[in-house]
Amino acid sequence: MNNLTIRHDIPDAFLDISYRNIKKVFDTPTLIHLKGDKSPALFVSILLHGNEFSGLKIMQEILKKYKKTEGYTLPRSIWLFVGNVEASSQGIRRLDTELDFNRAWPGTMEPDAPTAKLIAEVMKRITEDELFAAIDLHNNTGKNPPYGCISSVNEKNKYLSSFFNHIAMVFHTPKGVSTMAFDDICPAITLECSTPGNHLGIDRAVALIDDLMHMDHFPDKPLPSHDLQLVQNNAVLKVAENVDFGFEDEDGNFDLTLVENFDRHNFTRLETSEVFAHTTLDKPLIATAEDGTDVTDKLIYNYNGAISLKKPLMPAMITLDKTIIVQDCLCYLLEDYV
Repeated sequence: MNNLTIRHDIPDAFLDISYRNIKKVFDTPTLIHLKGDKSPALFVSILLHGNEFSGLKIMQEILKKYKKTEGYTLPRSIWLFVGNVEASSQGIRRLDTELDFNRAWPGTMEPDAPTAKLIAEVMKRITEDELFAAIDLHNNTGKNPPYGCISSVNEKNKYLSSFFNHIAMVFHTPKGVSTMAFDDICPAITLECSTPGNHLGIDRAVALIDDLMHMDHFPDKPLPSHDLQLVQNNAVLKVAENVDFGFEDEDGNFDLTLVENFDRHNFTRLETSEVFAHTTLDKPLIATAEDGTDVTDKLIYNYNGAISLKKPLMPAMITLDKTIIVQDCLCYLLEDYV
C-alpha cells in the first residue's frame, strides 16, 4: 500500500484526466485541501472503488466552474480524497490483495490492514477542524436510479438525501464504509450515481455539491415527509461459496442460473410469485440480516429449483458483474424504513 500524499493544489491535468490515467497526476492515494470563502470545509471522496469514475467527472466539473487564471475561487473550502488510484489505473474495483477502500474507514473489521491505516491518516487530517458535510461519490454496476445512502437518520441527512433524489437508503452494514465514519462528526451521505458515466447521476451530484458550497446552513425546519422516501436494508443476498453461477443469456450449465436482465428489478418491488433464478442446489443463495443473522430460510423460497422470495421486497444494487458479485454481493433487499 502506497503512503498518503497531502497536497494544497490541483494540477491542471486533473481537470481532464481519465480514471485510467489518474496515476499520471496522482501516483498514490491523495488528499487535497483547497481554501474557499466559506468554512467549515466540505469533504468529498472519489474513486474509493477504482472503476466507479463518475466521482472524478463530478469533481472535474465542479473545479472547472471555479477555475481562474491563478488557482480557484471556491465558495467553500474543500477536502478532496482521491482514493484507489492503482485500481483505477487498472479499471477494476479493487486489487485482490487489498482491503476494499470503502470497507477501511473507522469501524472496519480489519483495522490493521494497510488500507485502514491509510484511511485513519485521512480521518486524522480532515477532522482537525469542523466539517460542513461529507460526500462519498460512487456508481452501481447494475441499472439503478441515482439515490443516496445514509447511516444516521437525522434532519440534515434527510435534507442531503432529498436534494439528490426522492428516495434514499438507510444502511448500517457493511462496516467500515466511509459515510458511517462521519455519523458523529457531520452530515454525511453516499451518492450512488447510477452506472459509471451516467449523465443524470453526474448532473444531480454536481448540483448538490455546488449547492453545499454556497449554503450557509442546513434548513432548520423538519423535512416534509412527502419529500423523501426512506428504505432500509432487510438483508444482503450473496451467492454461496463454491457455487458455479451465471445468467440465462450465457452458455453453460450452472449450479445457479439468474434470470436475464435481473438488474431491471432494481428499486422495484419483487413479488413472491416472481422467479428470479433456477438452481440444482438446495441453498445456492445466502441472505444475511444486518446483524449477521442467516435469514435465508425466512426469505428465499426454492420450489423444485425455482427461486423466489417468501415476502415482497425491493432489490437494489443488483449487479451483473460476476467479479463484483463474488467480491461484494448480488444485491440488497430493501423494505420501507420505519
